[in-house]
Amino acid sequence: MRLFITGTDTEVGKTVVTASLAAAIPGVTAIKPLASGSAPPGEDALLISEAAGHPPLVRYCAPFPASPDRAMHEAGMFLDWEGMLSWIRSFETPLLVEGVGGFAVPLDRHHRVSDLAVALTYPVLIVAANRLGVISHTLLTAEAILSRGLTLAGVVLNSVPGGSQSPLSTWNLSDLRRELPAPVIPFPLVATAPERQRAGEALVTALFPQA
Repeated sequence: MRLFITGTDTEVGKTVVTASLAAAIPGVTAIKPLASGSAPPGEDALLISEAAGHPPLVRYCAPFPASPDRAMHEAGMFLDWEGMLSWIRSFETPLLVEGVGGFAVPLDRHHRVSDLAVALTYPVLIVAANRLGVISHTLLTAEAILSRGLTLAGVVLNSVPGGSQSPLSTWNLSDLRRELPAPVIPFPLVATAPERQRAGEALVTALFPQA
């Protein structure tokens, strides 16, 4: 099993979802090829690796909170595209690959997150925050994934503070399920390792019912 996790935007919960999956899948490796916004190895890589039970696995990490293209340029770093692909492919299955930002975020002047997903050909899981605007953001992301010939594994509709009190959260779930040819799975607010474990187990069951 190999899975590429992307988002409709930054700060939508990709890392929490990836960590939850990592906690629930025995023997999984969880990697973050590129990160920005914190000192190496990066907060995201630390969380997902801790959940998977191995050291942080990140190829590039630039401290500036910007797209990898901009962050690495400002840090004087250069992306070795083929080297990064070889690094990712060197890991055994099962493998979780967490992207950075949204699906169209530039990685350098020649590549975007979408190009990384296409090069890897893994099924793509979208993480989206359950709030106003999520329908358009999610449908556009799904359209971009499918138009590149990739498999849409599903959409994780991540809870946001206060969202459970609004009927909008239920409407978003229903409407996205109607519009998309893949599972749309609600995901709760989680803060602790046991909560991530339980949420991850439920997510694995929903995504891979035959496993």
